[in-house]
Amino acid sequence: MADFMQFSGLFNRCYLPPLPQPQLVYAFFEAWPRAQAVRLPLNFCLVLDRSGSMSGPKIKQLREAVRTMISHLEPDDTISVVAFNAHTEVMIPATAATDPDALTARVGRLEAGGGTSLAPAMRAGLAEIVKHQDPTRASRLIVLTDGQTTGEDDCRAEADRAAAAGVPLMALGLGTDWNEDLLIDLAQRTGELGDTFLIRKPEEVGPMFAQVFNQIKVVAQDVSVRVTPAQGVRVRRAWQVAPQIREVSETAANGPTLAFDLPELTESGAAFLLELLVPPRNPGVYRFVRSEIAYTIPSRAPTRHEARCDLTAEITADVSLTQQVDARVMGVVERVMAHRLQSQALEDVARQDFDSATTRLRAAHTILLEQGEQELARNALAEAMRLERDHELSSEGRKTIKLSSGKSVRLIRPS
Repeated sequence: MADFMQFSGLFNRCYLPPLPQPQLVYAFFEAWPRAQAVRLPLNFCLVLDRSGSMSGPKIKQLREAVRTMISHLEPDDTISVVAFNAHTEVMIPATAATDPDALTARVGRLEAGGGTSLAPAMRAGLAEIVKHQDPTRASRLIVLTDGQTTGEDDCRAEADRAAAAGVPLMALGLGTDWNEDLLIDLAQRTGELGDTFLIRKPEEVGPMFAQVFNQIKVVAQDVSVRVTPAQGVRVRRAWQVAPQIREVSETAANGPTLAFDLPELTESGAAFLLELLVPPRNPGVYRFVRSEIAYTIPSRAPTRHEARCDLTAEITADVSLTQQVDARVMGVVERVMAHRLQSQALEDVARQDFDSATTRLRAAHTILLEQGEQELARNALAEAMRLERDHELSSEGRKTIKLSSGKSVRLIRPS
């Protein structure tokens, strides 16, 4: 099992003072595939906006991004491309990627013009995917748009159809004029693997396509994580922190044990952060938490594989040791804090509590700046100042907080 998955963990503090009261400790766990892991063949459709607002650099960057994605496909991958404005065109029917040159030549016909009608394109894209859908393939409906669409309820109905077919939707919004609430809703309707991404500028289309491409390369399925604290140790909170930040539901807790499932693991890996309360202990070395991961390798017989990671810490009166803090783990902790602050700020704005929202955004700005997240830090500060002045968020700022604040955890991996 260790041949396929690397599973490791760290405490933010490995040396704890012998205090008479419980003390807070953070545990970080990360799982990622080893080099020999084999991914599932892909079966995906790109549903691409080619309305008039996509003209110029947007459509040029989009063509190049699709060409690059095609160049990285394997012969057993299946791709389809649907372009839409007021009308829908299946530019590439579901096709095995055995001739990348022929596929990229068809992409060259992608030109901008006309209005925007997304729902028929979603329907056409799903029809292409189901032609080759089976459990041995990773199926995805990937939508990119830069504007508002007609027929939003029809789009929701198509997302429900994708969910019923077991096809997650990944929605990419380009620029600031699209409806983030709609795209978020469409992705969420298709289940846990649905996701939404913000592309601020045309030159970011290529890097974002690369990120999405990595996020659909499935190397393990039916992943389950089980965390068992030592006697007396309590898990206060838990987060999945990669590929995106989300708090693990309290319903995952079964007594002292925390257990939750992931539908799959991709080449990007996954990571988790636990907030623990450690009870008073006498000096000595203790195992405070055990984490186990079980998964199925798609390329092999459907047997379960497992990996385990035990984290130990020492209770000691040596101040020179207890003052040591792992900066890598604390960086993840701070990133989660910044995400929570921005999410809470959005809730404050919805309640028209602008003072609280401003305070949280300024606090997030400080954390993000210290972490080197310059763009996110600038956005948090700019939106705090806008709230003070106008009592509202900008369209771009709101999208950035909703869609980018939880997608930037830098993971801890050995070189």
